[in-house]
Amino acid sequence: MKSIIYLFFLLMLTNVYTQDNVTWVKTNGVIKELEKKRRGKTFATVSFTTKDGKEASAYIQLLGLPIIGSFKSVGDSIEVYYDKTNPAIAKSESGKFLSQYGIIILIALGVFFSVKRYLNVVKLHKTA
Repeated sequence: MKSIIYLFFLLMLTNVYTQDNVTWVKTNGVIKELEKKRRGKTFATVSFTTKDGKEASAYIQLLGLPIIGSFKSVGDSIEVYYDKTNPAIAKSESGKFLSQYGIIILIALGVFFSVKRYLNVVKLHKTA
């Protein structure tokens, strides 16, 4: 039990240090070019106007289904989040979600399966 508590605190410290420190600005952009990769991953070159009125473009990953890919096409409008200090760094809504919560989801799954296995081992030792 003590090892689980130590693991929990270690994971919480890791979570604190992996927080996103970039100021993301939300805007609308237009897909100029699509590139489909393996396993249904789709990347797009998106052009958008920053809050300062400057034109910018970025290469972002679009949300899609495995093997099928994205349902977006060239000319579609898309919400883009770009770095306030460097507009060339941008991501879509799905990329924003994965970068913010992906590591937390993986850690939670790891803890869940570890605790489940630990409880099964403890249960086996009590019955033996």
